[in-house]
Amino acid sequence: MSKTTITRGNILDGTMVQASLPSTTISGTSTEVTFSVPGVSSTDMIIATFDGSLVTGISIGNAYTTADNQVKVRLINSTGSSATQTAGTMLFYVMSCEDQPIPTSVI
Repeated sequence: MSKTTITRGNILDGTMVQASLPSTTISGTSTEVTFSVPGVSSTDMIIATFDGSLVTGISIGNAYTTADNQVKVRLINSTGSSATQTAGTMLFYVMSCEDQPIPTSVI
């Protein structure tokens, strides 16, 4: 689809990648985990999921990039006490978009 079909914001490429999540203790309400993901650009958009079961009370808040080859994931702890997520595999859907950075309007 060309960018003349939809004004800006087209996904040029979408790729699934995986990275290992070490056992992570969240003593407060959230913690941020940084992953090395070769090929990710600082302007890519990320959707993250855990390949398995998250511990009760732990959820994924958001995932984003701030530098090339790096993905950050915020894990949320809603238990009210310390909780530990077991090690496992994070799956990332990496989307490279046209016209980066994405504009704030379509006109």
